[in-house]
Amino acid sequence: METSHSHHLEIHSNSYLVKIKPEIKLVSFFFIILSIAFLSLENNLTTIIQAVIVLSLLKVSKLKFNTYLKRLSIDIPFILFALFLPFVSKGNGEILTSLFNISIYKTGVNEMTSILIKITLCVTLAIILTATTSNIEIIYGLQKLKVSPLLVSIFSFAIRYIDVFIDEVKRVRVSMRSRGYSEKGFRTLKPLAFASGALLIRGYERGERVYNSMISRGFKGTLELKEREFKSSKLILLVSIFSIAVSTLDWFIT
Repeated sequence: METSHSHHLEIHSNSYLVKIKPEIKLVSFFFIILSIAFLSLENNLTTIIQAVIVLSLLKVSKLKFNTYLKRLSIDIPFILFALFLPFVSKGNGEILTSLFNISIYKTGVNEMTSILIKITLCVTLAIILTATTSNIEIIYGLQKLKVSPLLVSIFSFAIRYIDVFIDEVKRVRVSMRSRGYSEKGFRTLKPLAFASGALLIRGYERGERVYNSMISRGFKGTLELKEREFKSSKLILLVSIFSIAVSTLDWFIT
């Protein structure tokens, strides 16, 4: 299977990470994210080390800072959620300070700091991976890692048809605006709801047609990708191992 489709998140550049085997990047980034998720923030040194690792990968990826900030906006819902924790998460009830007669709890502040740091670092790694690895390369890497063929097929179709669905949404919005639709006020939500329902039904019917078409052409539930040439990198693996070792030692020390 070959495709000319390139995912809209991919950035074509001469970055060192672009040339590395996708299975190595997937495994390495997974372990780094895992080590950050279980990171204890009581030791500032380990937190700084993990942040340096992520920022170093961001530097190596050669991703433009403006592009990085735009994609980091996906972090906003988590930030908004975290900002409420100092006021609602009481823990042992220890009050750190008060703001406008509203108590700010120490446990909530710690939880807020933990979420902000961990989510930002993990999202940054996801941004780096998607910017230096195309969708077909990710699928190829999953196959090399011996992931279930069914999951690989579902993942590949999801990537492909998310872009198709986004394009369909854009066409529907243009069509609605050309007929005088304006996104203002609660009254405009009703036609938007009808359009969303129509899109879901249309997407389901289209997926069924595509699936029947693939079955008629001999599709057996697995995707066969051609062999691709990539460079191996022990450095990225060592970085991921070092990241896990830092978090593991931090747990034993604290």
